[in-house]
Amino acid sequence: MRKIGVGLIGTGFMGKCHALAWNAVGAVFGDVPQIELVHLGDVTPELAARRAREFGFARASGDWRAVVSDPDVDVVSVTTPNQFHPEMAIAALEAGKHVWCEKPMAPTLAQAQA
Repeated sequence: MRKIGVGLIGTGFMGKCHALAWNAVGAVFGDVPQIELVHLGDVTPELAARRAREFGFARASGDWRAVVSDPDVDVVSVTTPNQFHPEMAIAALEAGKHVWCEKPMAPTLAQAQA
């Protein structure tokens, strides 16, 4: 069965929730591809490295673009403050990734429609 590589951008409250959720996929859903926590991004390399260790991610970066461009990442969880959602989610989609974007998708309707 194929693995699903996960990238996480942002490690505040919702980032922690997403990390816990990704870690629970196998136990909750059973016969699904293995989840691999591949790459975590946050505002500084130090914070990203600390959270990656805490949550079980293989790699960490202080640049969210590294998460989006990582070829081992299949799906990106965007859990940053709302104003950053559109740019990050669109970049991930343009990179061919699946996206789990924490609500709201964008601060305005026009940004969400983009």
